[in-house]
Amino acid sequence: MAGVVLIGISIYFFLASVSLISPPATAVVAGLLSAIIGFVMLSSGASLIRTYVLARIAEQDTTTKSS
Repeated sequence: MAGVVLIGISIYFFLASVSLISPPATAVVAGLLSAIIGFVMLSSGASLIRTYVLARIAEQDTTTKSS
């Protein structure tokens, strides 16, 4: 659940970075920082989801072996 929330928040940061870098280009540094934050959150969310899936597979594997 937390991984999905992080991915959702990262999408918000990516959209904010696009709006900050748009043609009037007054806040390019803020837009780039927002894109970096979005990328970090996206990779963290994907890592959490990957860990959850692997834990579920390992749990099912141990349940199958014990039956």
